[in-house]
Amino acid sequence: MSKDKKEHYLAGYTYEEWEKLEKEFLNDYEKSTVYNKSFGELISEILECETYMSFAEKTHLSENMMTQALLYSLGLGFNRFSKRDYAYTFLLTRCRGKTIDECNQILEKLGIEQKYWLGSYAKRKSAK
Repeated sequence: MSKDKKEHYLAGYTYEEWEKLEKEFLNDYEKSTVYNKSFGELISEILECETYMSFAEKTHLSENMMTQALLYSLGLGFNRFSKRDYAYTFLLTRCRGKTIDECNQILEKLGIEQKYWLGSYAKRKSAK
């Protein structure tokens, strides 16, 4: 590997820095899906034997309304069980200061489909 490629392997990271960062992402993502509980599991624990559906019926809230309201109240907008959403939060917390192109390089290396890269939605929308 040439010195230049070693210095700037991906998005300003050296190959070694990227390997460390990618490993951290994969480990964190795996742990998050193991240790985080679904909304239904949390409702059951908090409300003692109450299910998501029975709680929705008693409050007269649709499942979608309740989920959106709870996410909004917690300041959450990402699905922690989605690798794509987890990659976005990873960019926000671990890759600050990177350009859109550098972030897209990172998303590509993390296995996120190109249609979900930053700027892709806006480009598709304006092309119509």
